[in-house]
Amino acid sequence: MSIRDEGFSALLEKFSAATPTPGGGSAAALVGSIAASLVAMVAGLTLGKKSYQAVEPEMRRVLAEATKLRDELLELADRDSEAFNAVMAAYKLPKETESDRAVRAQAIQTALKSATEIPHQTALRCLRVLELAEIVVARGNKSALSDGGAAAVLAEGALQAALLNVAINLASLSDETVKLEYSRERERLAHQAQAKRAAILERIAKRLRT
Repeated sequence: MSIRDEGFSALLEKFSAATPTPGGGSAAALVGSIAASLVAMVAGLTLGKKSYQAVEPEMRRVLAEATKLRDELLELADRDSEAFNAVMAAYKLPKETESDRAVRAQAIQTALKSATEIPHQTALRCLRVLELAEIVVARGNKSALSDGGAAAVLAEGALQAALLNVAINLASLSDETVKLEYSRERERLAHQAQAKRAAILERIAKRLRT
């Protein structure tokens, strides 16, 4: 069953179970989806308010994009589990003959690349959620500042969690060029997210003082 279709209690039971999936990558995507939902909420709470008429077009765009990101991140939560299951299946392939071992090795590397790319995509979307959170915190409904801040904190945490899943899969990849590209991208995303979160929290503090 898709994470989207699970009841919350049942979903927590699945995350608590002593099974590899759903794991940290799926949790990262799920939390990112919650962060996107909060951004959408703040944008929605800004619409229709007289004092925020000037930013209505921008807030409508934010609402639409945040909703899209919410759905994409939910899909990535499922895909992350599927990707890890594929890695485990590849490791279980026969290795009796040289041909078996070659097929198995290739299958493992292919599955690992997918298992690396999916949390990378989660991190990219979480960074975009942070960028949208910055917009609603700067110009959205002041009464919902805490919700925009919560979105930012959750999105940054989800991004960092996703990058941990990138890192653990990189350790088993044999393609050094691919490993280097992902490592550089992982470092870039981590630094950008940290800086963005700090800027958003500072913006909240300034708006609360005015």
